Amino acid sequence: MKTVFLLIVLTQNGAGDINASFVNTETLEQCQQKALMLDGVFSASNIPVIESRCIQSKLSFSEFGHASASSKIRNFYHINFDNEVVQITNVLDWSKCMTLVKRGETSKRNYCSSSIQSLKN
Repeated sequence: MKTVFLLIVLTQNGAGDINASFVNTETLEQCQQKALMLDGVFSASNIPVIESRCIQSKLSFSEFGHASASSKIRNFYHINFDNEVVQITNVLDWSKCMTLVKRGETSKRNYCSSSIQSLKN
């Protein structure tokens, strides 16, 4: 599996739910440019960005797209940020994800998020 740079952006909707977006890039510079662009888009739309980080990763995600319906398949990820590492765990459902968040209560940067994007093999 090829190492790329992964942009992880967590945003919060009006109901307080955390949504994850993932963008794979070839270089750190491309990742940082995408991060600036997305920050501008979310800011202009008054969507709070909770976390945004470029990391070197072997993870690859499906292309980003907007959910056209609430019935669109959602993927759930437990994401834990610290100052140096980001851990992303794909979980079966929201309940399982929240169990992982509660176990990591000591970390304030420990999130359960949903996304229409899926991990690629």
